[in-house]
Amino acid sequence: MAASKAPQLTRAGWLALAQSAAVRDRITEGDGLADVQAIPRVLARRSSLDWDEAVAAVHMVYGWMPTKLRTIQTPAAEREHLLAALAAVRRGELLDDAQLGLVECFANRSIVGASKLLYALNPVTYAIWDSRVANAFLWSSVSRETYATRARYVEYLATLHEWVTDDEIIRQCSELRALHPALVDASDLRMVELVMFLSKAADGAKHAPNEWADECTE
Repeated sequence: MAASKAPQLTRAGWLALAQSAAVRDRITEGDGLADVQAIPRVLARRSSLDWDEAVAAVHMVYGWMPTKLRTIQTPAAEREHLLAALAAVRRGELLDDAQLGLVECFANRSIVGASKLLYALNPVTYAIWDSRVANAFLWSSVSRETYATRARYVEYLATLHEWVTDDEIIRQCSELRALHPALVDASDLRMVELVMFLSKAADGAKHAPNEWADECTE
């Protein structure tokens, strides 16, 4: 089954992408990078999130996406569990499957949307997951049914956490941050993800697409 296939991108493959002129040029051009970085900075100003702030945060994230955020229907009985999960995210904890499922349901029942909310709340621990990243990390033209699952996101996140302990990847991330002032405080996890996203920018495009506005279907 396609869903059981292992990711095709290796550590060596990522390093090759990170050193490519195309990716580095797109980082230097930097369309949208400052705006993307502003979202986690704003959310970091709150020491904790209440329900209204959590709702505002997911609307902030979806404001960049082509998919409309449906009316949030999290039952009152689950709201405290959701807020506890978001608090754990902000503390740098990795969510278990049940907690991740709560966030996924909250974010339009979309693991893509959930990943962008998690990134916004803690860009050191969580990374964005969407169609372009999946096409780089898994394989070209991967189907939504294959990549848009919690299991695939957890697999991706675990791999990135392993990669950012590698000295050469750390060095490359430092070099890439220096290419654009908006990335001065970007985490290594963020830089690893950004390379994958930009490696799948449209062929021949003058500017890189904005990753917050990438595909986020239910």
